[in-house]
Amino acid sequence: MNKLILSRAYLGLIRRSMSAQTPAPSEGSAAARDNMAPKYRPTELQKTILVWTKKYKSKEEIPKFVSPELIERSRSEARIKISNVLMLLTVLGSIAAIFLGKSAAKRGESIHKMNQDFHKQYRENFEKTHSETK
Repeated sequence: MNKLILSRAYLGLIRRSMSAQTPAPSEGSAAARDNMAPKYRPTELQKTILVWTKKYKSKEEIPKFVSPELIERSRSEARIKISNVLMLLTVLGSIAAIFLGKSAAKRGESIHKMNQDFHKQYRENFEKTHSETK
C-alpha cells in the first residue's frame, strides 16, 4: 500500500517537473500560430451576418475562409442589434397598448362588459334552442 502511495507521489513530481521545463512561447510562435489558425468556411446566413455587421461591404468580398473569431464577433454584434430592435418594438407595442386601452375606456368598453355581453348572448341562444326542442 505504501509503495502505491509513494509511486503516485513520484509520478506527480515527475509530471510537475516536466511541465515546468516546457519552453515559454516566443513571439515567433504566436505569429506562426496565427497563420496556422483554423479557417472556417462561412454559410450563406453567416455571410449575411458578416455583411450586416459591416465586416465586409458585400457577400462577394467575403473570402472563402474566415477565422472563427470573426464569425463569433459578428454573431455577437448581430445578436446585440437584434435584441436592441426587439426592445424598441416591445416599448412601442406597450405604448400602443396603453393608448388603445385608454381610447377603449373612453368609449366605455371593458373586458368585464364584453364578458357580460357574451354570457347574455350565450344564455339567449341556449334558451332559444331549448325552447324550440320542447
